[in-house]
Amino acid sequence: MSSSYEKVGRTAFVIAQWRCEETEEAAPLFSDHVANVFLNAETAAAAAEIAKASPSTRFLVRYRTRYFDNQIRQKMAEGVEQFVVLGSGLDTRSIRLGSDGGAARFYEVEQGHVLEYKRAQLEQAGYAMASTFVHAEYTSVDYLTDLVARGFDPAKRTFILWEGNIFYLEYESALRVLTTLRDRLERFEITFDYLSKKLIAKTTGYRRSEKLLDGFGSMGAPWNTGIDDIAELGRAVGLDVGGDFLIADYVNGLGGIQVDRTFFDDYRIGCLKKA
Repeated sequence: MSSSYEKVGRTAFVIAQWRCEETEEAAPLFSDHVANVFLNAETAAAAAEIAKASPSTRFLVRYRTRYFDNQIRQKMAEGVEQFVVLGSGLDTRSIRLGSDGGAARFYEVEQGHVLEYKRAQLEQAGYAMASTFVHAEYTSVDYLTDLVARGFDPAKRTFILWEGNIFYLEYESALRVLTTLRDRLERFEITFDYLSKKLIAKTTGYRRSEKLLDGFGSMGAPWNTGIDDIAELGRAVGLDVGGDFLIADYVNGLGGIQVDRTFFDDYRIGCLKKA
């Protein structure tokens, strides 16, 4: 494996690969023309291996990407001016969705070595930086002070994207992230995808699901936290529930392909907010 692939994190490349592949479909759910700058034959092979082990994972990631893209567009249309991508990895939304000369500002919080790799690849491909990068392991340091130093205003309405993160954390760590935001920001929404407790505990009865957990664990990204009741999580951190649904229901609601929601009942998208 290449040093960049190992250092940045295999899962980040796998997700970027799937976004790029979706963009090449005849009728794509979204367009991510930027992700290709991070990819090569090695990332394609890794993504194909995970997709083979669990085709549903690639399927659901495609739809979560579409949903989160549209949420950012909607919030921009509503006048939200601050967007934070927490644990941003190889996310490209500030380039894809941000508007030239618009009022919205994007901030990406991620480990320094990941952001430096990302910056180098984007600049080499000729992309101008569209985010303010904050180098931080957000679960263990005061990244909000760094955000403020770079122009972030805790009093302004903020939309936070926490995609593909919470299930990698320990539960207490996730609580600290949310309570810190509650204490330091005046008005915000944080949206995230999450898994059920039974999937994390490997008690779904589906061996393929267990193999999927094993696969992510072998890439150095074990899944640790499951959530069964987002309202309970909201109460624990003093935040209101702004939304919660099965990604399968979102898929079915688009009016195209229809899936059996009982086969996808372990994966949801939720939103917590401080009004």
